[in-house]
Amino acid sequence: MVGLEHIWNINEKRLSGPERLLLSIVKRFVITWECITKNHIMSYASALTYSSMLATVPVLAIVFAIARGFGFDTIIETRLRSSFESNPDIADTILFFVDSYLQHTKGGVFIGIGIIFLLYTLISLTSNIEEAFNTIWFVKRSRTIFRQVIDYFSVFLILPFVVVITSGVGIFLQTFRTLLPDIQLLSKTMTFFLHVSPFFFAVLAFMLLFTLMPNTHVKWRNTILPSIITGTVFMAVEWLYVHYQIKLSAYNAIYGSFAAIPLFMLWLQISWCICLFGAQFCYANQSLQTYAFERISNELSRRYRDTLILLLMSRICKHFASGLKPFTAHRLATDTHLPDSLVGILLGELTDMQLLVEIHNEHGEELRYLPAIDIHRITVGMVTRRIDSHGIENPSFVWQTSMPEWDALRILRNKNEDALLVDL
Repeated sequence: MVGLEHIWNINEKRLSGPERLLLSIVKRFVITWECITKNHIMSYASALTYSSMLATVPVLAIVFAIARGFGFDTIIETRLRSSFESNPDIADTILFFVDSYLQHTKGGVFIGIGIIFLLYTLISLTSNIEEAFNTIWFVKRSRTIFRQVIDYFSVFLILPFVVVITSGVGIFLQTFRTLLPDIQLLSKTMTFFLHVSPFFFAVLAFMLLFTLMPNTHVKWRNTILPSIITGTVFMAVEWLYVHYQIKLSAYNAIYGSFAAIPLFMLWLQISWCICLFGAQFCYANQSLQTYAFERISNELSRRYRDTLILLLMSRICKHFASGLKPFTAHRLATDTHLPDSLVGILLGELTDMQLLVEIHNEHGEELRYLPAIDIHRITVGMVTRRIDSHGIENPSFVWQTSMPEWDALRILRNKNEDALLVDL
């Protein structure tokens, strides 16, 4: 990618429409590849494969327990068996473990151990997924345990109903098609919807995952194209797995009756790689305009980094003094024209310096930031002394800028340490 570094310096205003489109496509793929390499995404895919294997039975146990309570567990069982129709041994094994799990958790001492193991596996899986997505988005802080339990258990409670609804839609379309065999147009239309509906639900699921899983603001429009690409590749891999696993007889010779397990793990590994690639593509879409700055944000000079911290603190103090709703990281990044990831890192440092305090919203919104000290006591000197005691490193790279507001802050940094940030 060394030869492609100059693409960030190209003046797009001088390019034609097709050239700008080609340049944006190249930039997206460069961002995706650089970040996949930088973030070690393949390692996260391996960790998620292990967590998924560990959580398969507990998750299905929750789904089946809720489904049985409402009387539609047979629909979910039919859906599970149809997913493994070419290798029913896997479905039988999974259902056997699920039944055993539910039988043992009905009473006795095992119920306490079973619930603890259930909570551990679910929180472990969801935490690993969130950590992978936060790494992709350069988010340093994950959700609290309380929010994880509330948010993710809500998903697991809703999941059985989603499966029933999607299965019901498929059954309705099949029934409607058989009732109208003589009307060729409607029959073909129903057949088309039957074939397209799994792809549609897969794309919708990836859109929700890419939007909601990272602990940051993700614009839904940036997830549309990555979700379509991810859903297409995922459905293709699933089709290959379902229809060709019987033909892979070499595994049977090596693993015997356990041949289904390595194939299932291989499918999980590939699926997570596809999912994380799609998430990285979403990041590339959203950070296309700021990545040129973001890719060298770790090399900022100490003076420039101090200036950015003072700028953020000044905006937050003025916002608080005006009685406005506290800033989120994304809103502050938009207001200052800085990359979301850099603003998130600096806000985390300011929180560690005890200059800011994070506000957790009970409705699950993004974190908001308020001054931790009386704004009439927060001076330039106080902030810079906190920075010094915090031990921020001093890289050698100097980023040049001509923004007047930053120039003023540099002067204050050196000549007027007693100035209040709220008065800047």
